[in-house]
Amino acid sequence: MNANTFGRLLTLTTFGESHGPAMGAVIDGFPAGISVDLDRDIQPHLNRRRPGQSKITTSRSEADKAEILSGVFDGKSLGSPICVVVRNTNARSKDYDPNYYRAGHADRVWEEKFGHRDYRGGGRASGRETVSRVIGGSFARLLLPEEVSVVGFTRQIGTNIAEDIPEALSIDDVDAHASRCPDPEVAARITEDLETCKEEGDSRGGIIEIRIDGLPAGLGDPVFWKMKNSMADAFMSVGAVVGVGLGDAPAAARAAGQQFHTGIAGSGPDAGISPAANGIQGGISNGERIVFRVYFKPASTVGSMAKKGRHDPCIVPRAVPVIEAMAALTLADHFLARRLNV
Repeated sequence: MNANTFGRLLTLTTFGESHGPAMGAVIDGFPAGISVDLDRDIQPHLNRRRPGQSKITTSRSEADKAEILSGVFDGKSLGSPICVVVRNTNARSKDYDPNYYRAGHADRVWEEKFGHRDYRGGGRASGRETVSRVIGGSFARLLLPEEVSVVGFTRQIGTNIAEDIPEALSIDDVDAHASRCPDPEVAARITEDLETCKEEGDSRGGIIEIRIDGLPAGLGDPVFWKMKNSMADAFMSVGAVVGVGLGDAPAAARAAGQQFHTGIAGSGPDAGISPAANGIQGGISNGERIVFRVYFKPASTVGSMAKKGRHDPCIVPRAVPVIEAMAALTLADHFLARRLNV
């Protein structure tokens, strides 16, 4: 099994199991001399992902306190591999039966592939692996220009769809709601629905929308490393993701061409830029806002196991910083490629 590394120039390797001693990340290709403050730059993003943060998430309580083991000295990166770990302090392995396979989870197929599995919470196939991705994304953000903003939010959970979303949206605006849905009326309905799910052992899927602002034109390549397919690859690597769309992809597929293509054709400084492109044309950023929607299946643990265990009825709220992290890693990789002209 050697597929634990993401990225081209900036790489993230994740390691650890859900109920092992720790989860960890190794970030390689990170330039030297970058200011790194654990409490300012890394820990706040881990706090947003950690379990036990509200009544609509798992009751497993983990501080997810990061420890930098290598690659940073005297507050600056050294240019060598950066290793960060987060200790697992509140695992309850006795809750898991080695002979029980959850439908929709990786338990059965992992055993079929490798002949041996860690049945405690799914091992590496657990959503807890995403703590390592958030670490990597936190470092990636340090490589992005100050004007670049990466903000995700809950667009939909179950049948509750947010429509009244502010045009200008900050992480604080999103985090003001336990569901990370910045439409207050819909957020209240989502909270009520997920509380019922926890009581009944049910679960929900949903959609995270990610907005990237302040990006210059010209990032991405036109064939096999398009900005859109590199982003889709990043998002689809997250365990519970079942689909990715550039903007509102189903609506785009239904639209008539004359209705959809409303940009300026011809010549001039604004010619050829399409507002409907969601920030990417020909695989290359066009300088406008990039919008992706990421689709999640309902959480796999349902029924009696969900009622007696510590599981999220919907992973979407806690997955928002994970999707942001994967976007930041992808963007940082493209920025490094442009800088190195490769």
